[in-house]
Amino acid sequence: MKYVYKGIVLLIVVSIVGVFTSWMVWGRDEIKRISPEIKKEEIVEDTIVDVNGKRALFIGDSHTANHDWGWQVIVCKKTGMVLKNTAVVGKHLPWMVSVAKQTISPYYDYCFIYGGANDIHGNRNPYSVVKDVQKIVEMCNMNGVEAIVLTGFNAEECVKPISGQEFYPKAYTRYQKILMDSIKDATVVDTRVVVRTDCGDWTCHMHPTGHKKVANAVITQMKFKVKN
Repeated sequence: MKYVYKGIVLLIVVSIVGVFTSWMVWGRDEIKRISPEIKKEEIVEDTIVDVNGKRALFIGDSHTANHDWGWQVIVCKKTGMVLKNTAVVGKHLPWMVSVAKQTISPYYDYCFIYGGANDIHGNRNPYSVVKDVQKIVEMCNMNGVEAIVLTGFNAEECVKPISGQEFYPKAYTRYQKILMDSIKDATVVDTRVVVRTDCGDWTCHMHPTGHKKVANAVITQMKFKVKN
């Protein structure tokens, strides 16, 4: 009887150990099976755009008319783009629209549009000015040309208006806001990077320092690759 009792106790102990061991093995396996797979975080890098050899058309006024050393020359030299500059001192947006009609074609890859200063100097309605910029953008899109619009400088910081032009800084700031809020199907590059010491006159025709800042803003915001 004594041995029977010991056998029963041993059997119970073995059963308990077996159940516990099975639970440990199968329980862990179950945990492994239901735990979600942890994936490594994907790292997304900014795409650098290689524009070496691409053709760039520039449409504008005196702020783009420094044909030997202006911001547009710097952009093209740094990136390798082929430059065609149609900018002329003192021109307004209606003139630029006419130039766009004559020059924009699938031959070009990019079109840079920097205008509006002379229109705002003449107290023209800023909405009409922006509509003209949009017309040029639409011509670009119709020809498969990527349109890039520059905002210009911070007029309230940079411009020291002469008599009769006191309205200009705030008027140009209003034009910029409408431009940035309204332009469609184009990239608007914020070039309000110039300070007063970069300006050569009251209306901020820039020194070389200002042109370098504008060029760098364009290259950086467009993620253009710079040649070695």
